[in-house]
Amino acid sequence: MSDVNASSNDKQAWRASHPSAWVRFNHAVVTLCGRLASALFVTIAVMITYEVVARYLFLSPTIWVEDLSLLCQIWASCLGASWLLQHQALIRIDMLINHFGPRLRVVAEIWSLLVIALFSAWVTWYGSELVIESIAMNSASASMLGLPMWITKSAIPVGFGLLFIQCLTEAALVLTGHLQAAEEVNI
Repeated sequence: MSDVNASSNDKQAWRASHPSAWVRFNHAVVTLCGRLASALFVTIAVMITYEVVARYLFLSPTIWVEDLSLLCQIWASCLGASWLLQHQALIRIDMLINHFGPRLRVVAEIWSLLVIALFSAWVTWYGSELVIESIAMNSASASMLGLPMWITKSAIPVGFGLLFIQCLTEAALVLTGHLQAAEEVNI
C-alpha cells in the first residue's frame, strides 16, 4: 500500500517544485483542499456513528447530525473535485483515448478540460446567485438546528470556482507539454 502511495506522490512531486510559482501555489491549495475533503468525510463517518449509537443504544437522537453531516458532505465533495482533477482521477472513459497519438491526446485533453471549465464557470456563477439569494432571504434549514443555508450553498461557488481554476491550470500544463497520465488513486 505504501508503494502505491509513494508512486502517486512521485507523480505529483513535480508540481511542488515546478518553476512556475502559480503551479506550486495551485498544487499547495489543491492539496490542502483534498486533505480537508478527506477530513470532512472522516468527520461524517464519526458523526453518523455517534448518531446511530445515541439513537439506538441510548434512545437519544441528536438534532444536529443530519444537518452537519450534509453540510460536510457537500463541502467535501465540492472541495475534492479540484484535487481529483489535479490527480487525473475524475471519472474517465479512456478506452478510446489510449489508442490516440500524442497530438490527438492533447486535443482530447484540452477539449475535455474546456467542457469541464465551461460547466464549472456556469455552476460557479449560478451558485453565487444562490448564495446571494439565501443571504437576502435569510433562509435556514428546515430542521430544528436551523443552519443558515448560505453556509451550505457557499460550497458550490467555492468548489466549482476551484475546479474552474484547476481546469485552466491543467490546460496550461497540457499546452506546455505536461500531459499527465491518469492515476489509479488509492486512499
